[in-house]
Amino acid sequence: MYILKVPKIKLRGAIMKKEYKDGTNEYEIIGNVAHIKLVKRKGTIVETKIDAENLQKVLAKGTWFPEWNSHFNNYLAQSIGDVTVGDKVYSRKQSMHSLILGLHPKAPIIHINGDTLDNRKENLQVYDQTTPNDFKELDETTSAIILRDKDGIERATAIIDKEDLKRAINSNMTWVYYKVGTQPHAVANTPEGRIFLNKFIMKCDTDTNVENINLNTLDNRKVNLKVKAKEEEQTTEK
Repeated sequence: MYILKVPKIKLRGAIMKKEYKDGTNEYEIIGNVAHIKLVKRKGTIVETKIDAENLQKVLAKGTWFPEWNSHFNNYLAQSIGDVTVGDKVYSRKQSMHSLILGLHPKAPIIHINGDTLDNRKENLQVYDQTTPNDFKELDETTSAIILRDKDGIERATAIIDKEDLKRAINSNMTWVYYKVGTQPHAVANTPEGRIFLNKFIMKCDTDTNVENINLNTLDNRKVNLKVKAKEEEQTTEK
């Protein structure tokens, strides 16, 4: 391994810039941030950034590379290292964000600004599935609840009447993105079982069938919800 230093270059204010190269990944330090170059298979480069204080810990894990992750719809910085279990040694991928936070590689971690290559600590947050939902107002009568999946990734929004927002958000339940077949739904997983948002809005029990009239299962405004009577359900089944 070798290190090549180049002259310091003065940037804005008192921030100084240094460039280095070692036997694995090239990197440069700008202020308190280290920018690490990740080489794709075809030789093109993407860049990830971390706090400079974590640089040696990251470099000690070997060569880092960018891997496209369809779940995040972006690249993740990954390395491959050996893990010993008993008397056997296994190779396992390590994500840079989990290394930075000292967590298991499969721990659900959110990149707050949406950039999965920004691995500064201030941009990383462990996703707690019990965290109340974020929401936004669409107009004077309609609100949207932000739905995340098990990894904390924002997947969709569920539309509800604004008058139902307070009850839905303050219900001690977290609404998450869940698919039944190909249809997305907003559900809350509780000790009593899975609760669908459309049934919650209509104050129905879990055995009652509530349909979304316009077939958009994430449109849970009351004008779009219809509680099906038992007789109607039986007729439909025949």
